Amino acid sequence: MSQNARLDPFLNTVQSKPTRRKSAAAPRPNSSSLLGRIGVGQKLALTAGIFALPITALLFLAVSGREQDINFIQREQAGTSQIAEYQRFQTGLASLVDARIKGDTAAAASAQKAATKALAALAQGTGAAKLNTTQASVAEMTKQWKQLQASDLGPAGLLLASNYKQFYDDQVLPSLSNLLQESNLRLDSTATSSYAIQAALIRLPEVRARLAALTALATSLEQVKDQPDLVDIIAPQYRDLAVRAGVALDEAFSSIKRAEAQDESLTPTLGAAIRNLEPMRQAIATAANADLLRNVGQRASLKSLQSATEQTAAAITLGSQEINRLLGDRLAAQRNAQLLELLGVALLTVLAALLLLAVSRAIITPLTQLARSARSLAQGEFGQTVQVNTQDELGLVAGAFNEASAQLQSNQEKTELERLEASRLQSNIGEFLDVTMDIADGDLTRRGTVTEDVLGNVVDSINLMTAELADVLGGVQRASTSVTGGSQALLATTEQIGQGTQLTAAEAARVAAQVQSVTAAIREVAQQAQNSAETARAALLASQQGQEAVTGTLDGMQNIRREVQGVAKRIKGLGDRSLEIQEIVDTISQIARQTNLLALNASIEAAGAGEAGGRFSIVADEVRKLADTSGQATARIATLIKNVQAEIQDVIVSVEDGTREVEQGYRVAGTAGERLREIGSLTQQSAQLAETIAASQQAQVQGIEDMGSAVEQIAAVARESQDSVNQGRAAAEQLQTLAQNLNASLTRFRLPS
Repeated sequence: MSQNARLDPFLNTVQSKPTRRKSAAAPRPNSSSLLGRIGVGQKLALTAGIFALPITALLFLAVSGREQDINFIQREQAGTSQIAEYQRFQTGLASLVDARIKGDTAAAASAQKAATKALAALAQGTGAAKLNTTQASVAEMTKQWKQLQASDLGPAGLLLASNYKQFYDDQVLPSLSNLLQESNLRLDSTATSSYAIQAALIRLPEVRARLAALTALATSLEQVKDQPDLVDIIAPQYRDLAVRAGVALDEAFSSIKRAEAQDESLTPTLGAAIRNLEPMRQAIATAANADLLRNVGQRASLKSLQSATEQTAAAITLGSQEINRLLGDRLAAQRNAQLLELLGVALLTVLAALLLLAVSRAIITPLTQLARSARSLAQGEFGQTVQVNTQDELGLVAGAFNEASAQLQSNQEKTELERLEASRLQSNIGEFLDVTMDIADGDLTRRGTVTEDVLGNVVDSINLMTAELADVLGGVQRASTSVTGGSQALLATTEQIGQGTQLTAAEAARVAAQVQSVTAAIREVAQQAQNSAETARAALLASQQGQEAVTGTLDGMQNIRREVQGVAKRIKGLGDRSLEIQEIVDTISQIARQTNLLALNASIEAAGAGEAGGRFSIVADEVRKLADTSGQATARIATLIKNVQAEIQDVIVSVEDGTREVEQGYRVAGTAGERLREIGSLTQQSAQLAETIAASQQAQVQGIEDMGSAVEQIAAVARESQDSVNQGRAAAEQLQTLAQNLNASLTRFRLPS
């Protein structure tokens, strides 16, 4: 592990952060309800289905109503189809009664067979049409029909005619009424059909029934016209039937007029057929008001009644056909209307489906793009954009998403840039710490890399301080070397002076012992004196040089002290810079806290927005996490700055210790200077003594008697010189020791060459 990694664990955290971000699972929304677990498209489909339910119900009711109308008409057609069987049965019944009254057995048998066949067909038809009530009445009518077949004729067929009338009143007309009621013909609400049914199927069958009974009574009257008692019995029934037939015929005329007013197509058909019955109205009215006993001529003729019955039957047949036509037209119209309704509903359904599909696509497609982009954004792929094609809420959400995505991308780029800057700053700090540790170990050749961040000025100042300190220490080292050389030269000089003084003392002793060789001794002494003078001058010069070296050393020490004090001030300035960095870090921490609060407020607002703000809540949570990470990073930077401040304080203490050592060296160098000045004084005295010896040589001519005293003086001076030389030697040795100690102190520093 490098020094940077050991001193800054935040580097490892920064490098591993993106991996943790990618591996972190995005929080999933809590959707416990069914609507929360389905997609927007399914919700739209569910909404469309819910709205389609009442529409479907209304459509079903409309189709059901239309189908009921169709079934109603079809049931009317089924009832109309049974009218023909009633007509055949009535025709056979009338023929049977007429034949029996007239006594025509063959015709009666044929008519009975035809009526029975028609009645069986009627029972089968009503059963097939599921006209149960009518079928039951037909079954009862069949029983009564058998009894009618077995009934007696009575006098002139009057009993049969009466039973025939009663059979019509009790069976035929009620059965026909049941048919009309059960087949919905009587319940028809359409004006044209209702009036036509009223005329052709309700009133005309009643008219026919009354005419058939009148025909039977007329047949009997033809046989008993000369029997007043029997005529008197038949007359009330005859008039009653005529009145009822007239009333029914009038109602038929009234109904057909109303039907023609509703539908002119009935005029040439059913209207014409009923209007052909107009002559019968007068005949029926005459018959109803006639006195059968007094005016037999006013009776309706049998042929006219039979003709009227046949015309009425033809009108009923034509009326049933026209009614069937009207019902067919209505049925076709209903089917066409139903088909048009179904086609319209189908077209509306297709248009609604297309509109729903278009609306769903207009909603789901942007939502899908928005969800896909939000998912990519949640996975860390910033810069996602959604195409905005609408100005509705989806367009607003998409625009807000694009703005949020752009802002997040900008924040991510800023964060990444800050992270790179922080990483670069940490790397630079680590490298600079390595440099400062090497400098602290004495390697003054190391220099920190000057960068463009806040550390660059600090590194530049430290580099400048280190260079100046290296120059000062280099000057101190050179001065120490010079002092060492001067002290060695001074030792050599004092050695020579010591030897000279010893030689002088020996020569003086020899002069004192050998007075005989005074002249030779004087010459030798003169020579030695000359040598001593030169040596003294050399010693004086050496002492002066040593004094100058010591003075230079003192000046260098003074410069060192001044530079060290400047270094201390710069280091204190570096501490102040670290405090400014601490303030910047505090500002970044405050911004991170405010960002965290803003992200928290955004999460609260998104939670208040419900599902619409769920994804924005995820984005706000990510922003809050980034703010927490920035806060942690600034906390680490603050801790590192505190460590740097502590190390700067240690450097300040070390510089102060160096300052004290420099002060001590300065005092030692001052002491050495004093000693060198003393040595200079001694050497100057030696020079003066040598000059005195030279003067003595010149004064030797004055007398040899002074030689002894001069020799004694020379010996004394030599002894004194020896003492001074010893003192100078001791001072030179002490100066050399101090210079060696100073060199030893400087050896721990690696200075630039």
